[in-house]
Amino acid sequence: MTFVYLDICIAEKDIGRVVVQLFEDDAPLASENFRKLCQDKEYQNTFMHKIIKTFIIQCGDTSVKDEGENALKYPALPLGLNGNGKSIYNNQYFQDENLIDIDKPFLLCMSNFGEKNHNKSQFFITLDKAIHLNGKHTVFGIVKYGKSIIREVENVEVYSNKQSDSNAWVPTTKVVINDCGIWEEGDPLHNHIACTDQIGGDIYEEYPDDNDIEGLDFENAEQSYKVTSIIKESATLLLKQKRYDESLLKFRKALRYCNELLPDDESNKEMFDKFQELKKTIYLNMSLVALNKQDYNQCINYCGFLLQMESVKLSDVQASKIFYRLGKSYHMLKKYDIALETLKKGAMIAPNDPSIKHELETVSKIIQDTKKEEKAKFAKFFS
Repeated sequence: MTFVYLDICIAEKDIGRVVVQLFEDDAPLASENFRKLCQDKEYQNTFMHKIIKTFIIQCGDTSVKDEGENALKYPALPLGLNGNGKSIYNNQYFQDENLIDIDKPFLLCMSNFGEKNHNKSQFFITLDKAIHLNGKHTVFGIVKYGKSIIREVENVEVYSNKQSDSNAWVPTTKVVINDCGIWEEGDPLHNHIACTDQIGGDIYEEYPDDNDIEGLDFENAEQSYKVTSIIKESATLLLKQKRYDESLLKFRKALRYCNELLPDDESNKEMFDKFQELKKTIYLNMSLVALNKQDYNQCINYCGFLLQMESVKLSDVQASKIFYRLGKSYHMLKKYDIALETLKKGAMIAPNDPSIKHELETVSKIIQDTKKEEKAKFAKFFS
């Protein structure tokens, strides 16, 4: 098996690596063309020039790159035109092959502009099944690793969704393949938008629908809950290791699974309640991670989301943790009056909690000292 990699940037920020498995036996011409173009860095600095959500991402125009004057002209560039690109076959078009059903996401297909045997370097990546394209495009590969990177690209805003517009489906910010090449097992798989560490048994994709595991059935609420719990536990293990950035990415993933797999409360009240309890602990842990990262505004947000969950009841211990984290965050943001009010609520629930008592004393002293300083200033002014 042959694999190639595409490193993707959004707004000049590296988001990670996509690894593609090539269908060498079924599409030898397209596979070899793509492999050689990646090896020779021909796709380097090319644009992902059209993004049609839940359909495709179009790429591979080697005629127009994010280099020189083009870097300043985007999006006013002749991107993705019929005839743009190159092939390894004396730069001529090559014939169609492997015209199979396009029945799932993450397939790589040649762009042929509706013409038979009209393939060069331009290609597209499917974001869902596209049955109306069955039998019309060469299918030459599939995304093996980095599905979350593709989903991140899918969610980039575009200028317009109207086909008649000149900038239809063109990303409002540059999405660029900034490197490419041959990939072998053991080579890096960097991902800056997701944590791929399988600690705690998390073998699952970033989005539930992107999993391709035999026997996995997300229509089964018990199985969905088990998977979500595994992801949450993976995040907790990372938190215990003080790997805060990775932990937060994992908790966000667990939250996504919670939200997307949550059963209906009327048809399965028991599992609905279990998911809500799990969601509560996820928000609690996310607030702790944010506090440790000194991201105080985000900590406040996570605590706020938790307090707004009407369907779950907080224990006294959980409530005191929330008010402490809120109070600490407001303190660090120098919003002392709000911090004091919040910490007093925590003290009413847990009057002997040493963390709350210490923080309450600290904030109270700051407020008192500030008042003394202001009083002294005014006294000096009127003396």
